[in-house]
Amino acid sequence: MPKSKMKRIGIGILACALLQANAGCDRRSAGTHIAETESVIDYESATVSYLGPEGTYTQEACGVFFNKKGTYIPYKTVQDAVNALLMGESNYSVIPQENTIGGAVTDYIDIVIGQKGLSVAGEVELPISQNLLALPGATLSDIKKVYSHKQGIAQGKNWLHENLPDAEVIEVSSTAEGARIVAEKGDRKQASIASSACADVYKLSMLAVGIQNNESNKTRFYVLSANRPSEDRHDRLAFIASGKAENLPELMEDMKRLGMTLVTLHDRPEKTELGHYHYLIECSDSAYESYEKLTKKKGFQFRYLGSFDLDS
Repeated sequence: MPKSKMKRIGIGILACALLQANAGCDRRSAGTHIAETESVIDYESATVSYLGPEGTYTQEACGVFFNKKGTYIPYKTVQDAVNALLMGESNYSVIPQENTIGGAVTDYIDIVIGQKGLSVAGEVELPISQNLLALPGATLSDIKKVYSHKQGIAQGKNWLHENLPDAEVIEVSSTAEGARIVAEKGDRKQASIASSACADVYKLSMLAVGIQNNESNKTRFYVLSANRPSEDRHDRLAFIASGKAENLPELMEDMKRLGMTLVTLHDRPEKTELGHYHYLIECSDSAYESYEKLTKKKGFQFRYLGSFDLDS
């Protein structure tokens, strides 16, 4: 991706003008093709909402995707960050989607599935190094409590078991929130699992470096938008297929026949009947035309999320 980080975002100007007298512009009505004008948006002026506080890996992912340009606004939860996007308080929202060790971040995948106004404008793969942070002067033998996000806890599980088997592990909203709590409480018996950036932000010392279970640990982040998703061909294409699990093998065969290479698949229950799921599917080597052909498949309801490039 060029350093200028310029992308084309489709804006339904003509369709919106025709509908303003009524309820406004619904850019995602099923089966509706909206006349568009391509508009170039400079990421230097973008406002980005993310899971805070300052120092989270999500903030780091923002910097990677937007080339450290734009304005990043932290929110207490991912849902709050996404709501800010949907309410027009930000242009984009960056959220964790999947981790090498912890797997799918299901709470956040549920947000993408549940909010129909969202599209995926980009993706970031970020190497993750987890560290044990504590107050200056603390030693490993002092630590009785460890705070972190559930993904940080999962990624450091083996190290904790070997080195702090008796410590109480407490889940908080983000790795940076755990670091903030340790700094605020000022107790040398407490530590957090977080990024090295948090050590700088919250004036903490690193008692242990790289405690994650896997040296190839990475997290995949989605860059969300409330604009109409791009139909141009890019590195990746994502969509949701909702239906019965028994029909999934045939859907995979159809994707293969259309030349759509599966990258990842996450299933979440529809919460209607047993065996019915929402499948968030991401693939490469895929044109929008192939996706359109796939939607003719009976037994599933489809929702297009977008075509986008990968930053790593």
